[in-house]
Amino acid sequence: MRKSYRHKIRIAIAALMIPIMSIVPLRAMGEVAPIEDTREQIENISQEQMAVLEELFVITKEVEALEQEEAKLREEIKDITTRITDLEDDIDATQREYDSKRDRMKQVLVYYQRGGPATYLEILLNAESFSEFLKSLNAIKDISHNVSELLDSLDASKAKLQEEKQQLDEQAVLLKDKEYELGEKLKEREAAKQKRETYLSGLEENRIYYEEQLKNLQLLWEDCKKVFKNTVSETTRIIGEGYFTSEDLNLGLGLFTMPGAIKEDTFNQVLNDNSEMIETYFYFKEGEVVLEVPKLHLVLHGNFVISNDSAIRYEVSSGTFYELSLDGLSIQTLFEQGPLIIDFAAITGDTEIVDFILQEVKSEEGQLAFVIKLKW
Repeated sequence: MRKSYRHKIRIAIAALMIPIMSIVPLRAMGEVAPIEDTREQIENISQEQMAVLEELFVITKEVEALEQEEAKLREEIKDITTRITDLEDDIDATQREYDSKRDRMKQVLVYYQRGGPATYLEILLNAESFSEFLKSLNAIKDISHNVSELLDSLDASKAKLQEEKQQLDEQAVLLKDKEYELGEKLKEREAAKQKRETYLSGLEENRIYYEEQLKNLQLLWEDCKKVFKNTVSETTRIIGEGYFTSEDLNLGLGLFTMPGAIKEDTFNQVLNDNSEMIETYFYFKEGEVVLEVPKLHLVLHGNFVISNDSAIRYEVSSGTFYELSLDGLSIQTLFEQGPLIIDFAAITGDTEIVDFILQEVKSEEGQLAFVIKLKW
């Protein structure tokens, strides 16, 4: 009887788990599906429609760039305003200190005027012994020294006050310039928005369609930025963990130097075989390195430049997204978490090369060539 009861309980639990398990993959698919559906929509539009979208995309990127510059200027204005407030507080404190020292100086001068030099001379002449004379002389010196110190302190406070007021004037001018610059950016942004609105209005009955496709393109761009950031970090990680061997470097021997080259096929194979990131390919051309992420429809053109003694950095000169040109700010956002770095110190880990300086790096057809200079 007890065995039969337990069996019924197991059946009931299984029956409850079936719908729960069926919901989980559907939910996971639901998270990916919108991006895939959007990508399919964009991929299937005609060249003529893409030309219209390119114009809208460029204007939208211009608006976004102006909005970012506007936000940056607002932060700068906020920072300058804070500095001005702090300077005004400092000036008030310095002014009070200056006024206090000036009042004390007035009192000292009054006392000094009442006594006068004749009084001090009388004190010295009335000394009944040499010892008393020395004490009186030292006392007069102390008075004179204190007056001198107070005068110096008063001058220092006055100089500080003048310096702070000058800084305040400079910050006020800077604030005015920034506020003017912000005003101009706001005008540019509104003009760009009006330009987009005018362009959309000209599309007449197709306006809704293109607005929807523009939103889709923006959605894909946001997804592209997120995925590509992982690509950058993964590429740096793979190279840093020493997946390349000494054979992959094709090292030669020169006088105090060692030339080498990493083949394009080897580079891409090591990169994609040791990572779960989206497929990414580097194409080494004569004087140019092309980075392509096919699924994202992202292509970047640039080159590797020496970053420090042992590392190189990928610098992008231009790029396209769905064959649409990317502006400089859009390219910057792809690398906002950091540049793509190749550190040769990690690559040469299993060789006998210990201390070296990366002397030269250049892209050649089918390979990334380099020269390292040995330290002795």
